This record gives sequence, structure tokens and C-alpha cells, in this order.
Amino acid sequence: MYWEEKLNKFLENWEYMNDTIGILVCGSYITGNPSTHSDLDVHIILNENVNYRERGNKIVDGLLIEYFANPAKQIREYFKDDYTNVRPMSQTQFITGKILLDKTGEVKALKEEARKMLDMHYNDLDTNINALNKYGMWDMLDDLQDCLDNNRDDFDFIYYCNLDKLLSLYMKQIKMAYNKKTILGNITSEIVRNKYLLEELPDKDIKELIKNCIVLASKEERMKNYELLTNKIFNLTGGFDIDKFKFKSPVDC
Repeated sequence: MYWEEKLNKFLENWEYMNDTIGILVCGSYITGNPSTHSDLDVHIILNENVNYRERGNKIVDGLLIEYFANPAKQIREYFKDDYTNVRPMSQTQFITGKILLDKTGEVKALKEEARKMLDMHYNDLDTNINALNKYGMWDMLDDLQDCLDNNRDDFDFIYYCNLDKLLSLYMKQIKMAYNKKTILGNITSEIVRNKYLLEELPDKDIKELIKNCIVLASKEERMKNYELLTNKIFNLTGGFDIDKFKFKSPVDC
């Protein structure tokens, strides 16, 4: 049974069908190369008169369907939030998704709005790494070096947690989407970049350092690349001197 038949079976029992004005499906079953763990993502667009939204999961004949039911105005709020946080998940889903139902043209309009947002490349946002973030980068590096020097059993756990934070700061600085699940694919696979509408990272040296930080087996070699990567990011953002660090801000009360 194809995914279309399983989705139709799900929709036959969709209790809010009278409120539904559009249906869009997205994910690996649409963009290609689904795995045995892939689910089918379904956006159900509701009319503007409803006062609810719903998300859930349903297994239909072995296929996990993850559904998101929202009026269009709520989806636009998701677009805005994702854009502000340089996290184009919702826009990517709509751009790459396939329209199955569009009674009013609203789904097509949402696809067009999502594309226009991504075409702005976040040029209207200030995503620069500030002094407090730089101190955090320095502190993560210092903590990791201490873990390695003392041969701590939790080195790997702390290392990958810190690497995730470091990559998140870097990607936001260069105004590019960051996702743990796609960062290595961005570097190594054009298929992944096309599937998730990712731009290739601009700096070849940083690309290689990120790859090494993720895939190298030796703790010492990963640590060496992590330090080089941190310093590269410092240089990209004007440098950092721990001896001159200070960050002044207003009190909250």
C-alpha cells in the first residue's frame, strides 16, 4: 500500500474535515530517500473561524503519520518565529511540500510566503555573536581542555554538548540554518543540501574543522580541531581576549 492510500485512510477518520481547507504533505516521502524510520508529515490547514490547533501521531498500516492542524494565521506565526531564530523548518516544509488539497488558495499562498522569507537570507536580522557569547565559547573550550587533561569519563558527553552550542552560534552568525541532524550532510552531501534547501557553508577551512570535530575517533584529535574551530570563529567575529572581557547590562528590576 502506497503512502497516499494510507494517508487517505487517515483522512477518512479526520474528525475536523469540515474545518479543513487545505492539506500539504512533506518530509522524506516527498523529497526522496525515506528510511525505515521516516514518518509522513502532514499539514492540515483549517479555516480562520476555528479557535484550536492540534498536532498528533497516528500509525496507519505500519506508516507513522505526524499531523499538524492549524489555521493559516497560526502557520504564519510559526513562519515569523522560525525566521527570527534563523530556523527555517516550517518554511522548508511548505516550500518542499506537496499540496493535496487547497480549497481557497491559502496553501499556495503560504508556500509563496515561505519562499519569499527564505529569499531574504535574514539580512534584516542582527545575529552577531556578542561579548557574552564569546565568553561562553571560551569557557566551553577551557572546560573541555580540563576534562581531557584529567581524563574524565564524561568528556565525550560534554564535548558533543559544547560542540552543538558552538555550531549553533557560528551558524547564526553567518545567518544559515543549523540542525544537528543535517550539519554533517550539509558538508558532505549535495543530496542533503537540496533536500533541506541548505546553502553550502562558505568557509572551506571551517567546513573541514566541523567535519573533523564530528567524525574523528581520537579525543585528542577532536579536541585539537575544536580549539582551531573556536579560534576561527573568534577571528571571524573580531577576536576575543579573556583578560579584557567585560559585559555590562541593565538590571532586570
